[in-house]
Amino acid sequence: MSEHPAAGVLVCFPAAGGGGTTLAQLRDAAVRRGLTPLALSNADSVDDFDSGRWRERTVSEIGRAVDRTPGGRIVLAGHSMGGLSAVCLHSGPGARIGTPSGVLVINTPCPDSSGRIPTMSHLPDREIAQVLAHDGFPKELLDDEDMLAEIAHGLRADAVVADRLAEWIASHGPRPDRLHVLSGRDDRFIPTARCAAWRDRVSGDFQLTLAPGGHSLDGTGAAVLERVLDGLLTTTTPSEEGQA
Repeated sequence: MSEHPAAGVLVCFPAAGGGGTTLAQLRDAAVRRGLTPLALSNADSVDDFDSGRWRERTVSEIGRAVDRTPGGRIVLAGHSMGGLSAVCLHSGPGARIGTPSGVLVINTPCPDSSGRIPTMSHLPDREIAQVLAHDGFPKELLDDEDMLAEIAHGLRADAVVADRLAEWIASHGPRPDRLHVLSGRDDRFIPTARCAAWRDRVSGDFQLTLAPGGHSLDGTGAAVLERVLDGLLTTTTPSEEGQA
């Protein structure tokens, strides 16, 4: 862990479906480094994103958090779909608030040249269950057809929005100057090659780190997450913040 507290805000965006152990680990790692964790939502719908409403309210929330927090540092972080949200916002907070922004994405696929990513938006319930089962989702919930139908419906709805975020990134070409990517070695849904492809969309510092585990981080990946976050923080220094 870093020897000195890194005052500022770590903005966290969840995977499709929200919450989960990965988001909790991000928040815990932020607190241990003196960062204020700010958990925000992804866009509610394609219209929420395309209309600019999501960006506007999210940038406003980040601005209020920065005003309350010493240091002024902003780090955008997200898991899977949430990583797409972080990349989409990279030009927002930095430009509107005037502080450097680093980006950390966890098992987030880079869109191909046509804006496509691996997606659940068209998967039937049983295929979604297979993805979740490999990620350690409770079997008793997946075996309950009504519960599975409800879970799958919510994931598909979020995946439609994730598809739109990927299309936007491919067409608008945002290029974070600091992007650190963490990829689970056993993630069958988002293979490491799709995470490594972010290298071509970064204008400056790019780091790719492999971690044990699948799509969601478990305890074995926590130490790796800590090191990745420390690495990103070292690229956003107090002297840079003072010149922003």
